[in-house]
Parts: sequence; structure tokens; C-alpha cells
Amino acid sequence: MEYQPGVCNIGPTQQRRRLLLGVGSLALAAVFVAAVVALAWPQWSLALSVFPLYGAAMGWLQYRERFCIGFAGIGVFDVGEGTSEVVDEAALAADRKKAVKLNAKAAGIGVLGTVLVYGASVVIV
Repeated sequence: MEYQPGVCNIGPTQQRRRLLLGVGSLALAAVFVAAVVALAWPQWSLALSVFPLYGAAMGWLQYRERFCIGFAGIGVFDVGEGTSEVVDEAALAADRKKAVKLNAKAAGIGVLGTVLVYGASVVIV
């Protein structure tokens, strides 16, 4: 696997870490929603599920795209041979542009998931 600016900045090991982040965040979201329902917390508190749902989307997107937004932000990559610095300014700009897009996608998915959770709670309860 090779570093490709704006396309791929993590290898298989880092991808697995992002997948675990996504799965763990999704599990946290499920536990949170179950707690809100089981403990009869105010329905508005379901809006807080946006945070773990955003984390789940972020982990999944980074895994799928083989791209870490955090690495792009600090100007590094790790495709399997350890962390290396991005020295080319054009490559760094391409990485950061992709990071902004992935972050926006994850935020959108998190918000959509929250709307669906809240909507389902209105219908069910």
C-alpha cells in the first residue's frame, strides 16, 4: 500500500483502529438510546445521540476511505511502515481538503441518524 495525497493516508492496521472506533461508537449510541428509553429520560435527550453517531460514522468512513482526518490535520500518514510527515504542500492541501469532506459527511450521517432515532421514538412512544 502506498500513500496517495487526498486519497489514502492509512494502511490496514490504522484502518482496523478506525473500524473499532466506529463499532464502539455505534454500540455506545445504542446503549445511550436504550438508557434514555428504559430510564424514561426526557425525549429531547435523544438529541445527544448525535455525538456517538457522529463517531460511528467517522470511524466507518475513515475505515472505508483508508483516510484519517486527524492525520491529515497534523500532516502525517501511516500506510504500514510507521508514521511519516507529509512534506509536499500540495499533498498536505489535498489531504486537508479530503479531511473536511469526510468530516462533513460524518456530521451529516450523525445528524441524520439522530433525526431517525428521535423520529422513531416519537412514533413508538
